[in-house]
Amino acid sequence: MPLSNNQKLGLFCLVLFSVFFIILMQVHLMPAVIAGLLTYTLTQKLDDFLSRKMVRFSHQSKLVSVLVLTTLIMGIFIGGFWYLFAWFVDMAKHPTETLMNLKLVVNNVINSLPPSITHYLPDDLDEVKSTIMIYLKDHVFYLQSIIKKVFHDLIILIVGMIIGLILGYKENQRNTEHNKITQRALTKALKSSLNRLVVVFQYVAMSQVVIALFNTMMTAILLFIILPVFGIHLPFSKSLVLATFVFGLIPIIGNLIVNGLIFFVAFTISFTVAMGIIVYLILIHKMEYVLNAKIVGTKIHAGICELLIAMLFLETLFGVIGLIFAPIFYAFIKLSLKELRII
Repeated sequence: MPLSNNQKLGLFCLVLFSVFFIILMQVHLMPAVIAGLLTYTLTQKLDDFLSRKMVRFSHQSKLVSVLVLTTLIMGIFIGGFWYLFAWFVDMAKHPTETLMNLKLVVNNVINSLPPSITHYLPDDLDEVKSTIMIYLKDHVFYLQSIIKKVFHDLIILIVGMIIGLILGYKENQRNTEHNKITQRALTKALKSSLNRLVVVFQYVAMSQVVIALFNTMMTAILLFIILPVFGIHLPFSKSLVLATFVFGLIPIIGNLIVNGLIFFVAFTISFTVAMGIIVYLILIHKMEYVLNAKIVGTKIHAGICELLIAMLFLETLFGVIGLIFAPIFYAFIKLSLKELRII
């Protein structure tokens, strides 16, 4: 059956968006797109909420939503940098106490390792310091490149958020019928594709919140129930559970960060405990793949196997960012084809 003009335009927009996404993943700019989608979606949602609550000032709801989100984002960044700065200052003010804590941690880690491994490790903190200084001296340019990349990625995220806020402010969801009629067919098709992308992003964002809650619940069970049964009490358990939820909102990378923190804290108790915990966390992490595919797949009527294959395929091609973006990309393609009545 021949395709209609609307279907041809829809397919053209789908291919255009897909090529655009592939190029951005290839040049490592996809984090900016995800950050922009996040701020754009939050702007629209907050605008809808405020327009219902601020009846007399509904025409100002878009501006207020952008200002609120801008203030919130700036607060998060400034608060994070201030916390790190205060932490470094506190360490500098109490060098003796910091050194003693480091010695205690190093000794606990060394004592928890099997003798076959400790044979290759430094004997004391002074030797650790000497080893670290030699490494820093030999790899100074590599470390500089890592720091530059971190700041580059941070700037990309901020730029993406700013673009999302600007587009969210300019997008007026309360268009009149006259404006809708005067739009060209290609413009309508592009806007429809963008709306589908936003809807899919909402599905994935919702699934990520569910995954973060699931991960937090399973981590809490481990730290507060399973380990105490064996007489093991992990330090900073409450903080680790909170960090699990906060970092869990960041796909893939967030889990790697918090799992590393839990593993390090467990390492200060014993090597065996640390290895048992990391096996448990890896199993949870694999279960999250299935949970993510199930939630997103239910919304777009896609099978779990479809999304898992898409995640593995894009991870192979583009690495971690491909794995993060795979549910959005595949769900966008599937939803677009369904709404265009092609499948």
